Amino acid sequence: MHWLLLGIIALALIVAAGRFPRAAFGLFAALLAGAILMLQLSSGEKERGSALISPGDVLISRVQFKPGYAGSFDLSGRLANQASDAQIVEVVLEVQLRDCHPPDQGEARDCQVLGTESPRLVLAVPPGEARDFMVNLSFPRTQSRGEIDWTYRVIAVLGRRYRAVTKQ
Repeated sequence: MHWLLLGIIALALIVAAGRFPRAAFGLFAALLAGAILMLQLSSGEKERGSALISPGDVLISRVQFKPGYAGSFDLSGRLANQASDAQIVEVVLEVQLRDCHPPDQGEARDCQVLGTESPRLVLAVPPGEARDFMVNLSFPRTQSRGEIDWTYRVIAVLGRRYRAVTKQ
């Protein structure tokens, strides 16, 4: 909506520039001020949204990795929102595909990272609720020598204030 208003001002600027240069300059200043204001408001909105929900408020369960199309993998699971007053809008994960070798006598398990992906899950999850998700992951073609292992963690969450809708 805001961009439509700026487009109308820009069109008026072009039309008025030939006949009324002073008015065109005023419209140009208004257009520039409006664009700067909108950019400031939209970036501030995203920062406030990320401050509403911490990655600790997101619980991921029933995680499954299955082979997908053309060497890719399908990650599916259930995402729960444990925040009390904010709705999840978007979650960014970090998923690692690892090649692990059995430990030698008393040593720790040796794992080599074969690839890392950061998929975005865009879904609306109100406070106290959960939603199923599925996303496709593509890793570079590599050959594993040991056992395939997966790690995943939530690295970013975007939310917004939630107001429950009451039915009368």
